[in-house]
Amino acid sequence: MHFTDRVALWDTVKPYSLQFYPKEDFPRTNIQHTPCETTIHSMRARTPAPSLAVEGFAVQTLASKMAYADFSDEATIEAVYCSELESHLARALGDGVRNVRVLDYQRRHKVSSFPYFQGRLPPGPQPSLMTHADVTPAAVEAIVRSLYVHADAILQARYMVVTAWKPLRFPVHDWPLAICDATTLDRARDLLPSDVVYPQYVAENYMVHYSPRQKWYWLPDHQPDEILVFKAFDSGDAGSWPCAHGAFPLPGQQEEAPSRQSIDVRLLVTYADAEYTKKA
Repeated sequence: MHFTDRVALWDTVKPYSLQFYPKEDFPRTNIQHTPCETTIHSMRARTPAPSLAVEGFAVQTLASKMAYADFSDEATIEAVYCSELESHLARALGDGVRNVRVLDYQRRHKVSSFPYFQGRLPPGPQPSLMTHADVTPAAVEAIVRSLYVHADAILQARYMVVTAWKPLRFPVHDWPLAICDATTLDRARDLLPSDVVYPQYVAENYMVHYSPRQKWYWLPDHQPDEILVFKAFDSGDAGSWPCAHGAFPLPGQQEEAPSRQSIDVRLLVTYADAEYTKKA
């Protein structure tokens, strides 16, 4: 798996990546990274099974109405699949949840040239080669403030960001997803805030340094009704986030294996007994 290098540069310079071609002769990214041999364990062999409350991730069952072809239509994704996830997580997370809202989603379709694009932008979203965590605490607060009129009241209670990941083609033998047990991640030493720069805004996530203390997992024989749910942030829990993640080449994967297609959806979960008036 690919991890950001531990170099002195980060003492004075923040890592960044541009999600567009700059007009100036300016590097699209300054992130230095190295592939590291990583032991990746089976989630199915874990006893007890990993949970959102402890490791920060879980395998959950969601019998979606979506067929494979439906994931090609954004209107159907938003009307059906996103609604299914919001209802599912509101039930699965139990008492106290007041609101679950999809923030965004990415459909990923690996192309044959992955992961080598010679510095160019890929033709569409690809598996995440770089290990990372989706958001920083400051980024989550900024998201809440951008969405709601009564942001202060919402931020005073518990709130979290989770990702639901689902493959669209089976079996998943081509660059599957690996997730790190959040309790084995040293936030002070292993995480590095990074800017993800779009033409109209800047997001902030965490890049990840490799450590032999980290424990990584994947889900063999991923079934169509299974989703992986993992925490990016949880203001009400000190230890079960963030779940770093990234794609990896499965040893022995065959050339004829279906190219990895997947969808990952980020959701904001809030617990405040407050007004949820959306900003215009």
